[in-house]
Amino acid sequence: MRTIPLLIALVAVLAAPALAAEPLRYTGEETLFQDTVWEGEVHIDGILTVAPGTTLEIRPGTVVRLSRLDSNGDGIGEHELFVQGVLRALGTAAEPILFTSAEKTPVPGDWGAINMMASEEDNVLSHCTVEYAYRGFHAHFARGRLSDVVFRRNVRALQFQESTVSLSDCTVEDNLNGLQFRNSEVTLERLAIRRNDWGLRCVYSDVRVRDSLFEGNLINGANLRDSTFSVERCRFVGNRKGLYLQRSRGTVRESTLLDNSEHGIFLEDSQCDILGNRVAGNGRAGVKWVDSEGIFQDNSLVDNGEYALINDGEGAVDARGNGWGTTSAKAIAILIRDGADRAGLGLVDAGGPLTTPVAQGK
Repeated sequence: MRTIPLLIALVAVLAAPALAAEPLRYTGEETLFQDTVWEGEVHIDGILTVAPGTTLEIRPGTVVRLSRLDSNGDGIGEHELFVQGVLRALGTAAEPILFTSAEKTPVPGDWGAINMMASEEDNVLSHCTVEYAYRGFHAHFARGRLSDVVFRRNVRALQFQESTVSLSDCTVEDNLNGLQFRNSEVTLERLAIRRNDWGLRCVYSDVRVRDSLFEGNLINGANLRDSTFSVERCRFVGNRKGLYLQRSRGTVRESTLLDNSEHGIFLEDSQCDILGNRVAGNGRAGVKWVDSEGIFQDNSLVDNGEYALINDGEGAVDARGNGWGTTSAKAIAILIRDGADRAGLGLVDAGGPLTTPVAQGK
């Protein structure tokens, strides 16, 4: 008779590891009202809210899976993590945190978002991967600090407005849209933004970008409209337009704009200083200048497709002190399209071409 209790005890011991491996599960609409720590596996089958004043900490190596629900068939997953408190997802290089779809055959848009709302403290994501969301990172009136985060295969990798967000050492690749924001203060350092339809686009924002790569984005590497900006030591390579600036003010310095199929830099109704950049191999023109102002000096404008510089605005362009690959006035004139070619357009002054190598972008 003592055999049966022993067998029961043995079964319990053997089952213990299996029970420990079961994911923490949230179903339907649930809310965290107390500070919570996650580790291991977490499955969200609904909308999980982190209440105001509550902190959710996610430890290294945690995998968070969200199931798919698209009740109206619009391609936008509805299950999400909705943060009204504070999120601290702190992975490590050895043990990153993964946010992903719970589906066996995942697709972009399976789940909704890591959604931040009205936070005064920084939401922090470090050493994370975010994939198969409709919006990987989504914020309104919030603060975010992201480092070493990979966004891949999302419909929109990051989308936010009225927020303060910094990203460093992050990768945004193979999404439909990369970064999209408005009315925000944004700092971007050492990013790789590549192979998205749109790389970066924003309106009404203050943007600082340094040491970052925009490569192979189908439409534009970066498109800033009605914004203030500084771009330093960046590379815009193999996009349709490298850098498209509309009604914006700022500086592009010591950067490389290379092999973009249309234009390296397209300025439209902007105030922009363009200093010490390498602009080469771009299909239609290295720089297209439309009704804009600013200092344009110490740039290398060599080996672009149709033109080194196009002035399609009514005003003149002071392009003295740049390198054209030649000092021949006649040869430089061939590299420029302006009022000398089309009536009604302003002229370009390309006097004083540089005879020594100019400062080069990265």
